[in-house]
Amino acid sequence: MNLAWEQDWLEQFDNRLDRLMENYPDTFEYEDINFGVRIINDRNRLRRWFAAFENADPDASVHRFRATRYHGDERGGTLEWEWEIEHRTDFLGLPAAGHRTCIAGLTIHAFDKGLIVLERSLWDAGAMMRQLGLQAPAEADFQ
Repeated sequence: MNLAWEQDWLEQFDNRLDRLMENYPDTFEYEDINFGVRIINDRNRLRRWFAAFENADPDASVHRFRATRYHGDERGGTLEWEWEIEHRTDFLGLPAAGHRTCIAGLTIHAFDKGLIVLERSLWDAGAMMRQLGLQAPAEADFQ
């Protein structure tokens, strides 16, 4: 895979859930470390989880993802991405409505026959909290 493939995959979160699910075989492992979500071989559960980011509900927050770098090949690699959210509701129990945040994250992908068999994501929760005006670890300054 490559950066263009990963960007297309990210854009499928924007109200193209059927297409997004075509990227996952029956046997897969998914984990979002920050959310504490781990799904193994349960496509229905994965679909329900991904629906939270789908942008189909006009009253829900709007999620936009942008691929910035890809390190790997057709067997697997690491995607660096940005996640912009127009918060219309609270986020993980945090007061977020009315805010806009943009954070960085990483997704590790492993592929088999062009399908995602392993997906593991991690994103910058501290940056999210700071952008929401909440107490968070200070950013380190090494200059």
